[in-house]
Amino acid sequence: MSDQSIIQKNPFGLNIALPGKKDVEEVTKAARQEIESITVNPFVEYFEENDKVFSGEVASEIRKYQAQMYTLGQVMREGQTTVTFNTKM
Repeated sequence: MSDQSIIQKNPFGLNIALPGKKDVEEVTKAARQEIESITVNPFVEYFEENDKVFSGEVASEIRKYQAQMYTLGQVMREGQTTVTFNTKM
């Protein structure tokens, strides 16, 4: 008797084929990709989106705008005339 005839005659669990090495590798690869997409990718995307904050570009822009506001305030203060009230009548 060949192995094929034994498998066909035993329908109660003995005819279950074990997954091949290729199937196990595919499942392992898919599981690794899922775990990576859940754990690693959100961190990478966060750092890519906020790269300007971590590189210091945002801080330099804030300092630039603060200097502009200070300069504009100086110009406005210099242009104002002092208002005095004449209390003598």
